[in-house]
Amino acid sequence: MTTLADLEIGNPKTALNLVTVHLSGNPAAGLEYLLVDDALESKKVIVEEVSEGGSVPELRMTNFSNRVVLVVDGTELVGAKQNRIVNASFLIPPESITRIPVSCVEQGRWQYRGREFGVSKHFSPHSIRRDNAEFHKTTLKQKRGYASDQGRVWATVADMSHKMDAPTSTGAMYDVLEQKQSSIDGYTKGIALDGPETGAAFFFNGIFKGIELFDRAATFGKMFPKLLSGVAVEAMMAQGERLSTRRAKTPEEATLYVKRILAEVSKSLFEKFDPVGVGEDWRYDAKRSFGKALHYGADLIHFSAFGK
Repeated sequence: MTTLADLEIGNPKTALNLVTVHLSGNPAAGLEYLLVDDALESKKVIVEEVSEGGSVPELRMTNFSNRVVLVVDGTELVGAKQNRIVNASFLIPPESITRIPVSCVEQGRWQYRGREFGVSKHFSPHSIRRDNAEFHKTTLKQKRGYASDQGRVWATVADMSHKMDAPTSTGAMYDVLEQKQSSIDGYTKGIALDGPETGAAFFFNGIFKGIELFDRAATFGKMFPKLLSGVAVEAMMAQGERLSTRRAKTPEEATLYVKRILAEVSKSLFEKFDPVGVGEDWRYDAKRSFGKALHYGADLIHFSAFGK
């Protein structure tokens, strides 16, 4: 992980109360993988309930292809008995059937709408991903895997629905975000990638929220709009809040803070766990941030940091 401190840091970009600081320089992995969004669209992967009766915290993924499939933490899968989000990033082996840990983001439905899941255009809010990562500090050490605090996930979706005045008939996160798409677009259309960037740091109201980094620009380019929307929806809800005295008051201060975080991560000790699928799941917990890194051999595939 020492390479993180050597990443190239680009100029910050601002949309309303949201600031992004873009990163480049992470070397591409030797592993040739498919992104789950593309694999589902091309039917090289199907995702179903684990059985006719279903199980809220698990789904069954069948990979028909001869390539590893990258499933990104926070991806929303819609359909079947209820919509879910993926609890962490995983590498699913070729020609395999794998149970993947998920959280329900549609509390009021438990009946079939089709047998297979599709990938959603929406994405998990940043806070749910952060809560899951924090919860996994305990579950991984206790060998309980990638379970989530399902009650907390439902409460977050309900709170978002209330704050955004976006009621839904089944408590579906998808429906909340769909109602607010034009407002989300007000953020996402104002921030674009400049070139072959591989990651970004996110702030709103001057507070560091996190970093997302991938092994190649092509993957980050596909994931960036979703990751950005997951932060933007919370930046929307934070408009008008009292500003913290420890915030980054300018985009330039945000850039300096990113440098500190990257240096902190590079010096951190990581604990390794066996993930679902293949590869290794590295976890760290430092003063200003905590996070995770999905590795395949020596290659860093996906890194996420979350602010404290």
